[in-house]
Amino acid sequence: MSEIRKNAWVFLLWSTLAGTISFFVSAVITSMVLSPLDFAIIDTILAGGIGGLFLGLFLMNRHKIPKMGLAGLIAVPVGFWGAFILAGGVDLLFSLIGVNTENPNIYNIENIIGIIFMGIICGAIFGAIIYGRKSIWVFSAVCGVVSFPFGILVGLFNSGDPIKATLENLLAVFRPIDLNFLAIITSFGIGIGLSIGLFSMLKQKSMEKGTM
Repeated sequence: MSEIRKNAWVFLLWSTLAGTISFFVSAVITSMVLSPLDFAIIDTILAGGIGGLFLGLFLMNRHKIPKMGLAGLIAVPVGFWGAFILAGGVDLLFSLIGVNTENPNIYNIENIIGIIFMGIICGAIFGAIIYGRKSIWVFSAVCGVVSFPFGILVGLFNSGDPIKATLENLLAVFRPIDLNFLAIITSFGIGIGLSIGLFSMLKQKSMEKGTM
């Protein structure tokens, strides 16, 4: 791992891949174990904690493994459910100004905005716990941007696009899985992994310039 860290671009790719795999696997495990119980809040807590632990293991930083597990345990459920509260506020605002929120196009836009906010909140909290306040802008911006295409993907799932049936068939071996949950949690992992690599790169450049 020390050799990977020496090359900023290689570490960026590795951390992104590690985040993707860690949170994808955590979402699958959580869905398989808890889907019969239908405890949505516990799903997000466990998915975040397991994903954070896996990410720490992949990055081989034994000092930060517990901290990453804790960060995931807090950031994922707070980001996930906090954005739902914000989305409820947006829905109320639209209703007050006379916008028909039952319109499929408006509904999809709300979903995309909500998932972007999920990424922003989750990224900001995860970054703050692991690297401190200086990392918040990187993690929130990156996770928010990464969440955008996944918001579109969730919209396709909800509209019954053929891609939903295709992915359900591919993942059938893992039992029925909530694809929306899988997409959102995976987007968190990609955003967090990419943020770790970018923040490490920026920190390295700042240290070389003597500004950090």
